[in-house]
Amino acid sequence: MSRSAEQKIRLLVLYDILHKETDAEHQLSTNELIERLATYGIQATRQTVYDDIEMLNSFGYEIITVHGRNNRYFIGDRTFELPEVQVLLHAVGAAKFLTEKKASVLTEKVAELLGEAQADSLKELLTVKSNELGNERVYYSIDAITTALIEKRKLSFLYFDYDGRGNRVYRKEGERYEVNPLGMVYSGENFYLVCFHDKYDNPASYRIDKMEDVQVEESKITRKEQFENFDLNAYKRETFGMYYGEKADVTLFFSPELLDVIRDRFGDIEPKSDGSGYIANVTVRISRIFFAWITAFEGKVKILEPEIVKEQYKSFIEKIYQSLE
Repeated sequence: MSRSAEQKIRLLVLYDILHKETDAEHQLSTNELIERLATYGIQATRQTVYDDIEMLNSFGYEIITVHGRNNRYFIGDRTFELPEVQVLLHAVGAAKFLTEKKASVLTEKVAELLGEAQADSLKELLTVKSNELGNERVYYSIDAITTALIEKRKLSFLYFDYDGRGNRVYRKEGERYEVNPLGMVYSGENFYLVCFHDKYDNPASYRIDKMEDVQVEESKITRKEQFENFDLNAYKRETFGMYYGEKADVTLFFSPELLDVIRDRFGDIEPKSDGSGYIANVTVRISRIFFAWITAFEGKVKILEPEIVKEQYKSFIEKIYQSLE
């Protein structure tokens, strides 16, 4: 093997060692790097380590040198920092549609973004919950949906509900749905496909874990003017529980302690204080889920306007009372 080829291999192995084993709290000395390289059958000297570190830095890799009688080194710049990886790992652990096996595999892959020491300490703090309802089909359905979105193609799939015994009951008597995908959103611990049908002008949403045999069709999506600049974030803010309804501008009153809750739900709003609470104008999709959300605050959130929505909410409450008789 030529000297040039040996150096390239040594550089690759050296970077892999630094990437896996070092961070600001876990550094390796020059001698330790020479020993690590030797386990791969690669001979190195103090000078070759110095030269290789310098070359890695010249390639754009940030290898920090802590100068001393025996220099120490660690990776200074990672694509993801520890807190960012922690957020990703918690998201994996909380995803109820993932099986325990798939969640464990994803946890290992995400943890590889860190050095081994940080990854091991972080994984000790996390537990992957056992989820008997999770299924890996969701993972592959998301992959198909992503392909359709990128290639701007239609999707087809079967869609089902569960009966009282937990058996699947397919909608449309098992006939396939064919839709034009707009995107995916995560709401209420579930992923949803947001899309529209050729013969309808309103968007629709389907829980991805209840979709089966998702296929990317050859036909391109149908273009409709109202969906050219569709805002998924706005759709998610306006829609409660992903139940679609008539869009309305609603004025709400809410108690002061709910300010953060309202902002978390509706995003960047500018509520006005009236002394006893706040008043805010929000855009929502009117549905039973929206009314149930209002009711859950036991009078601390009230609909002020418009009158037609107040009447609809009143009717919703009256039906609840009637069901208790």
